[in-house]
Amino acid sequence: MEELKLIKAEVNPQETLLVVDAMTGQDAVNVAETFDQTLDISGVVLTKLDGDTRGGAALSIREITGKPIKLAGVGEKMNDLETFHPDRMASRILGMGDVMSLIEKAQTELDEEEAQKLGEKMLTKDFNFEDYLSLMRQMKRL
Repeated sequence: MEELKLIKAEVNPQETLLVVDAMTGQDAVNVAETFDQTLDISGVVLTKLDGDTRGGAALSIREITGKPIKLAGVGEKMNDLETFHPDRMASRILGMGDVMSLIEKAQTELDEEEAQKLGEKMLTKDFNFEDYLSLMRQMKRL
């Protein structure tokens, strides 16, 4: 920890963010508390929220450190880092899921024109296996 203090003193960063694995659970609280006491972190990045963890440690980290959770990691790519939304995390913790994030992802990933065509085919009962494959490929992107 002394090395980290020296680096922070030398670099003088505008932000000091602690990256915490959401799957760590309540152990993440101890880590966050220690880092905050040592480095006076400015916020937290909660990662691995794309897994099946509910992220209950988020509440504890916020309470113990008093620092905001600023970003959420929901995948392995750079564009999988999102702004943290406390209301969505609350829904997730309560087992209600994160419907808003799913809707946002669907809006960016799905081809609206293709979805419209598939919907029309279903209504006219002209939906075939190729259409089904196309639909599954779109769903896989979510």
